[in-house]
Amino acid sequence: MKNSSKIDSRGFSLVELVFGVAILLIVAIGGLGSFINCMLLNRSNRDTGIAATDAQYVLEQIKAQGFSDISSYISGYPADQFTNLPGEVVSFPNPSYTSTLATITVQITWNERNAARNFSLTTRFAE
Repeated sequence: MKNSSKIDSRGFSLVELVFGVAILLIVAIGGLGSFINCMLLNRSNRDTGIAATDAQYVLEQIKAQGFSDISSYISGYPADQFTNLPGEVVSFPNPSYTSTLATITVQITWNERNAARNFSLTTRFAE
């Protein structure tokens, strides 16, 4: 004779299913947050690399000038020459000149996620 008070217990109950889905959602949201953060860091690092390349390019252009022409070349350099980054501007803060040595800093400024970012590269040119 079968016991009629025994309940068939195959499968999951509704409570178990709800808890399982809740745990899965918590893990998925945490993973998604980490993924978005990695994407933003990747873009920031890419932009910094582009700024470094642009600054190096400017310094190579300056190096191609004669030592006596460096100051006039810098003063006439177009600030908006590059368009690799949003709002990218090239500037030369506080160049220093002596009769045999020029210290030049190239500063690249751009906009990233509604904030100004900058990268500077300094070198010295000797006569």
